[in-house]
Amino acid sequence: MVKNMYEVLAAACQKNSAGVFFVRTNKTYADLLSMVKKRAVKLAKKYNIKKGDVVALLSGTCPEFVVSYFAILSQGARALMLDTGLAANEHKEMMRITGAKLAIAQNSFEIPKDIPTMNIDEEDSDDENGFNVAGVEREDIAQLSFTSGTTGNPKIVPLTHHNMVSLCEGVQFYSPVMKPGYMFYGFLPLYHIYGVVINMLAPIALGCSLLIQPVLNPKEFLVDFAKYRPHVIPAVPRVWEGFYKKIVAGAKEKKKYTLMRIILASQGFLNLIGLGFMVRKVKQPIQDIFGGRVKVLVSAGATLKPTIRKFFERMGFAVGDCYGLTETVGTGNMNFKFRMDNKEMTYASPLPGNKIRINNPDKNGVGEIWLKGNTVMSGYLNNPQANAEAFENGWFKTGDLGKIVSKNRLVVKGRWKQIIVLDSGKNVYPDELEDLYLQNEDILAAAVVERVINGKTVAYGVFQVTPETTIAKVDMLIKASNLKIAPYKWVRHFAITEDELPQTSAKKIKHFEIQKMLDAGAFPLRKE
Repeated sequence: MVKNMYEVLAAACQKNSAGVFFVRTNKTYADLLSMVKKRAVKLAKKYNIKKGDVVALLSGTCPEFVVSYFAILSQGARALMLDTGLAANEHKEMMRITGAKLAIAQNSFEIPKDIPTMNIDEEDSDDENGFNVAGVEREDIAQLSFTSGTTGNPKIVPLTHHNMVSLCEGVQFYSPVMKPGYMFYGFLPLYHIYGVVINMLAPIALGCSLLIQPVLNPKEFLVDFAKYRPHVIPAVPRVWEGFYKKIVAGAKEKKKYTLMRIILASQGFLNLIGLGFMVRKVKQPIQDIFGGRVKVLVSAGATLKPTIRKFFERMGFAVGDCYGLTETVGTGNMNFKFRMDNKEMTYASPLPGNKIRINNPDKNGVGEIWLKGNTVMSGYLNNPQANAEAFENGWFKTGDLGKIVSKNRLVVKGRWKQIIVLDSGKNVYPDELEDLYLQNEDILAAAVVERVINGKTVAYGVFQVTPETTIAKVDMLIKASNLKIAPYKWVRHFAITEDELPQTSAKKIKHFEIQKMLDAGAFPLRKE
């Protein structure tokens, strides 16, 4: 039995030794293992890093992050994953709380003088022959992540080697769709659990390559897509929404949108009667945007709107609409329609070794999402109160609301804390409404929150709109969209802005922050 993540890496590098791993620099799996060993030698000899020590990682997305991560784990140390979007004082407090012995960081980040710092970009000149792997067991902690601020009693997620190895074993189920040798595109932040899973663990476990893009710029993405032609593109929903809107806008500009929708909706029939060339003519320009050989689009970090998922599935892509949290190694449930090697279709499920349930569902089947299994953490670090609240009979209570629909697909309805309870007692789910209003091309981002207007609790919208879009136009768009849903859900009061709405590092809208901004009068363009 594989005991730890270094053994996972070593086995993958031995099996695929001549295969390219880092595409941009043409480094092979054998090169990757050598780089990890050399960095581990430096950690052990120069900084005296040993089993149980905490080493902070503070860096943008780069190959050196991957190398440093596995070097830390090979020595039995714990990788403290620091969010690059936080302030220097927050990084300092996180390192203090966890007792970090060393920080591996890019020069652009400020590190407290009392914590030794290693430049993540510096060369490792040590001979890898001096490498020794630590005796690490599956239950040993591999990485630490903060899920909340550092004030009060912060929640720190300790993921063990067992959690991570189980992820690598479970992801093998998806090898019929993410095949060995495929190229993964990597621009996601590697400190985030989504980046860890889809741009480090999964490519290595599946014997794939990784094209890292350190710059978060769609123009750079398009250049890479054309030059390198990746097979698997992971992104957050905001990126897929952006591509969707541009594709739709381009089709409308050419007056081809209605025809495109009809052909995509009828493609099975058209293929059957020998008119498949019409379907291919519609799909090919879209597929060419992503380089021409993309097979899989992955979305996580927030809920992918159903309209976006269905659009890209009709375009011929396998779309992984994934749900999870840091506490579950980011893979609580994989909504992933694809055909297995035995020709059977699979649609949605947790990774093997994990279970999902909807606790105490209401008459509509909506309840809290609970998870249990090999990739679920055993508990927050040194936080018995949080653990008592988060677990029940071994089930992790996510705090998210959802329901299971046809073919075992999980539909996430939102957070418990974000649900809007009207004066009538009926529930309104912000995610559902945000998806509805985002179908208007002039609305770039949407947040629906609870407000009290004229003494009544209502669903209130805050919309980021395209330049020069007026209140009157948005009012017209919202009224038209409202006709598709029950009247009690309608948004009648809203504010608009051309500024980007506040987001987390995973590009989730900060609803609570928007509530505070509304209270402070931050959005003067309103319809009350």
